Amino acid sequence: MPTHISSQMDKPAGRAARLLLGLTGALLALLILNLAVFDDLRIDPSAGVLETFTKPQHLSSLVAVLIAGALVAFRHRSAARVAMVVAWIEISAFTFFHVIPVEVGPSKPYWGDGMGDPLQWVGLLSILAVSTAIVRVARRSSNAAVTPRAASVPS
Repeated sequence: MPTHISSQMDKPAGRAARLLLGLTGALLALLILNLAVFDDLRIDPSAGVLETFTKPQHLSSLVAVLIAGALVAFRHRSAARVAMVVAWIEISAFTFFHVIPVEVGPSKPYWGDGMGDPLQWVGLLSILAVSTAIVRVARRSSNAAVTPRAASVPS
């Protein structure tokens, strides 16, 4: 009888990959919404769409999440690690720019003198929550991909 060797894309790994793809897509959508609805374009009437989306910090975040999403979609072997690194970068950047209550350089803290409104906080907390979920799922996916699976032999 033929033997069946389990691959990385068995159901658990496939579910994790789909979840990671969904979370990466959600992070991309939240980043776009943050620029267009939650924060920049809504708060600053002088901001233009093109100049807002092409600011280096915004553009690099969007491109990094797009690359991570593409790697996950094409099931690249480094996809989970790249998604986790991008999520950690987003957590670090949003914490630096909005959570730390001290204005340093280009940061805009959401409390203190620059008090953010509820919509800004919703965007910030949503991005942090989805990024944290990506880290958790990617960590599990990376661990599962490293763990060898035994071949199953039907009796």
